[in-house]
Amino acid sequence: MQAQTDLLWVEKYRPKKIDDITGNDEAKALFLEWLKNKRHTKKAVLLYGPPGVGKTALVLSASRELGFSVIEMNASDTRSEKAINAIAKPATSYKALDNFTENAKVSGNVLFLDEVDGIAGNEDRGGVNAILKIIEASLVPIIMAANDPDIEKLRPLKKECLLIRFQQVRIPLIIALLQKICLLEHITAEFEALERIAQNSKGDVRSAINDLQSLSEENHRLSLQDTMMLTSRNKDISMDETLRRYFSTQNIAETSTMLAFSSVDYDDFLLSISDNLPKRYTDLTELAKAYDYISHADLFRGRIGTENWHLLKYFYNALAEASAVNPQSYKPFTFVTPPIRIITLFWTKGKRTMLDTICGKIGAQCHVSHKTAKHDFVPYIRAILQKKPKSPLVVWFKFTPEEVDFLTKMSRY
Repeated sequence: MQAQTDLLWVEKYRPKKIDDITGNDEAKALFLEWLKNKRHTKKAVLLYGPPGVGKTALVLSASRELGFSVIEMNASDTRSEKAINAIAKPATSYKALDNFTENAKVSGNVLFLDEVDGIAGNEDRGGVNAILKIIEASLVPIIMAANDPDIEKLRPLKKECLLIRFQQVRIPLIIALLQKICLLEHITAEFEALERIAQNSKGDVRSAINDLQSLSEENHRLSLQDTMMLTSRNKDISMDETLRRYFSTQNIAETSTMLAFSSVDYDDFLLSISDNLPKRYTDLTELAKAYDYISHADLFRGRIGTENWHLLKYFYNALAEASAVNPQSYKPFTFVTPPIRIITLFWTKGKRTMLDTICGKIGAQCHVSHKTAKHDFVPYIRAILQKKPKSPLVVWFKFTPEEVDFLTKMSRY
């Protein structure tokens, strides 16, 4: 672990190797045995257990060490049958995978569906059946991760998977990790303080590291007294629940506290707030004022980047101001989730991937960049193929029938 300045410690000390992952040795060994076996008894594996125990870290580090390229989907954002098929179907054939990764490694590829329990909502009809069909036809290993595998809709999925359970990481192991980080960060910490942080984390390594950084980074000292302010984190609160609490809070202090102990993605949450503000404030003056605060939050998020985390409190404060423009006017409403921009990007991902593949073929034959292929070549090739679908260009560029169909029917490039 190499020390770096001004980074969120969760990212700074993210496991790079399998041996760096704390705890769950039995689960790690079982997963590695499955991943190394070219003749899987089960074509898919489901890693399940509480958040922050190393499920995703194991998938990424093990794939890296064994030479696999990971094609990752977050099932909580891509839930419906149509949405899942758009990415997962082409990603599970060897031929299509060459288009997904420019530098395919020797061991091949794996498809990773994180937060697969996120497909179990009312709006996700057909999602599980789509995954079952993908598992049946897949030519590559499929890895899934879930916090709660006991959701009724996941029962058919569990029958087709090797189930590997992850336990909460034991307190002594978390303490040992915190001590190692303290040594690297030159922090003098009382053992009792580290013990309290570890106990408070409830087996969640991420939250333990976050607490250690927030309490000790400024003074490089940590006493038991410093940990008395700790409260249990709400690690399993969904985006909808976080939005409900955000918009229904009565004052800035309450909102800031809620945000500080929420685990939703900062950028997704900022976009979701922006999408839902018109539903929250019907008065145009109030709405304008709220958007002004959101613009300040967006400014601070940009300045934070991946390094300047000391500015996070200003990001929270600006978001809190937007929620409290007029607390008395709150009335429950149906939230727009996930963020509209993410939905748009997702639904166009298949088209963007297809166009990127086409531009790659044009670039290889004509010795031009992707950008030049897209802007200078595609419009003319499109016009030619619309008039003559069986043009010799199809053979020369090695276009597939699907790519020809895409070019002739595309409305914009």
